[in-house]
Amino acid sequence: MVPKKALTTVACAAFLAMLVVGMTGCSDSTTPQNPGTTKTFTSTVANSHTHTVTIERSDVQTMPMAGITVTTSSNSSHTHSFAMTQAQLMACNGGGMVMVMTGSSDVGGAHTHDFSITKWF
Repeated sequence: MVPKKALTTVACAAFLAMLVVGMTGCSDSTTPQNPGTTKTFTSTVANSHTHTVTIERSDVQTMPMAGITVTTSSNSSHTHSFAMTQAQLMACNGGGMVMVMTGSSDVGGAHTHDFSITKWF
């Protein structure tokens, strides 16, 4: 007959072994996703269409004094101007959400689009 103390020691050792294996077996072996150097945002719908704009990570991080100005994607035979001030870039870099309205277009009726810009990295 095996002494009770020996059984308790074996049971504890087995439990600890399972605990260690369980902890290491549950570790995350996937590499975190790289958030990328750019992000493409989609506008609100106006006149039955949307546009996209791509923003550079470096522009959000360095916040040029003059801000940024880019052109949206083309849709329904037109584009819009899109501009963010240095203050808007700074707010975005700080983790805030910034609403940006595009310049107006007369194609298909005068309209603008809004973008919700947030930090993605």
